Amino acid sequence: MKKLVTAAAMGSALVMANTVQAASVEGLGIGAGYGLFSGPTLELNYPINDVLQVRGALSAGMGINETTSDTEIEYDVKLDGGINRLALDYHPFGGAFFLSAGYAVNNFNVKANAHEQSEFVVGDNTYNGNVYLDGQIDWDSAPTLSLGWGHSPAQGWGAMVELGAIFTGSGQVDLNATGNVNGTDVTQDSDFQADLIREEKKLQDDVGDYDFLPILQAGVTYRF
Repeated sequence: MKKLVTAAAMGSALVMANTVQAASVEGLGIGAGYGLFSGPTLELNYPINDVLQVRGALSAGMGINETTSDTEIEYDVKLDGGINRLALDYHPFGGAFFLSAGYAVNNFNVKANAHEQSEFVVGDNTYNGNVYLDGQIDWDSAPTLSLGWGHSPAQGWGAMVELGAIFTGSGQVDLNATGNVNGTDVTQDSDFQADLIREEKKLQDDVGDYDFLPILQAGVTYRF
């Protein structure tokens, strides 16, 4: 579903770009920057009138790796996937300040992997064995609200800063395990499977307090 929505959003952006090119590049604005979670970002915007502009943004994702041990298990965590947005910007004073509302196609996710050997704790119990844990946290695509400074109607170079939120709801955690504990395959051990569910809930609780993803990005812009 995400791929279908992404393709539709990209198609709409291409149609907009082709329409603009067919008419004139005068007034077309472009931007390049870096955002929290979204990573490197390329933006394209075009003014509807003196105060309204339509803006599309494609991002590549942060691609950050780190290690965390919020539970008893030490996870190798990777932040990956971009956040693509389509928004309508309102410049109430006809200058650089804007208020924005739109929709984000969210491909951002967090992957958490761990390899536990010998004695280790999963859920509420201690096990002996050799287990690989493979987890992922996903957030939904969702509406956005933001404010910022940039993409001014004036021609030439400029800067852009934007702050806001993507109202995704809580991230969804999926945790799986392979290997063996106490000489038994983990898929056949009912006690381990129950503890795996508890471990998944611990991860869910870690992200459950956050029902949005922040928008925080900065970059440079140019308007023809």
